[in-house]
Amino acid sequence: MLFFSVLNILMFNQTSVGVVEIFFGLLNLYFFYCAYHNTTQYWHTNLLMLSLTAVIFHTFSFADLRAGSVFWLLFLPPLFCLLSGAKYGFIYTLLLAIPAAIVLYVKSDTESYIAYRAVLNFVLTYFLSYFICYLYQSQYMARDIRLQKMAFQDPLTGAKNRHALKLFFNDFNKHQEPCLPEEERTHLLIIDIDYFKLVNDEFGHDVGDAVLVQMTELLHLYADSDTVYRIGGEEFLIVLREHTSSQTLNFAEALRKNVEETVFHSKKQDIKVTVSIGIAPLHQGQTFREFLKAADKNLYSAKHKGRNMVHCDALNNDTFADHKA
Repeated sequence: MLFFSVLNILMFNQTSVGVVEIFFGLLNLYFFYCAYHNTTQYWHTNLLMLSLTAVIFHTFSFADLRAGSVFWLLFLPPLFCLLSGAKYGFIYTLLLAIPAAIVLYVKSDTESYIAYRAVLNFVLTYFLSYFICYLYQSQYMARDIRLQKMAFQDPLTGAKNRHALKLFFNDFNKHQEPCLPEEERTHLLIIDIDYFKLVNDEFGHDVGDAVLVQMTELLHLYADSDTVYRIGGEEFLIVLREHTSSQTLNFAEALRKNVEETVFHSKKQDIKVTVSIGIAPLHQGQTFREFLKAADKNLYSAKHKGRNMVHCDALNNDTFADHKA
């Protein structure tokens, strides 16, 4: 836009068009600056598309057709698709195609069906540019989803992994927790299957893997799948937001009891296991390593005191304590 503003002002004496292009060009540079610094707002995208569409369509409508301004219209469908997504991108593409085809027909030579052929060629090329972009974006999105699953999802159980947990910690520390009632905060539970090595030794690793998968399914029944992580061989973690100390303890105890009463099935084997659970509140600014150290301390305390137990160090009151049925 800035390049053509210079041409329009200095060479073609179209000062009004040049001034509009300078305004939109500087505005779009501002949008680029915001995107570069990750401060983009939703309206930036809409105004960017609107400014480009307005300038290109205005130039196409009033410039001599022999100047080739019609070619710039082919730039818009991929832009709509990339910035608005497939659905809205197609709607914008279709809406612009109608007036563009009318203007092209009116401005084309009417002899020898030139106008009809020009419109036909333009419409085919115009929509083809959109569909090529759509196919590319669809493949890119599908590949991106697969890569995210590979990076942040445990391949055996489908639970989130340690990399995803680190992202949670980073995001948690970036955003201040909302004002909550007294003692209500985010708590994390570390859940370890008791004597899991004996399951692998006695029944085999395939049976052990089946137990891990079914354990994950059980945890997903109790908590949102986005809050369940597998952080080690037989260690899991659950994030509880906006829970008081007593609510967290009751949740953990109900989960411990349910695991104890559940029969895990694998081939012809019926297996029963128990879990030890350590609880730790998550504080703003706490690093992933600092939390694991505090939570592991509570988990090991539960194991040392007999396993099949929920444990957290007492806070300012006695809400948290060892709990075992």
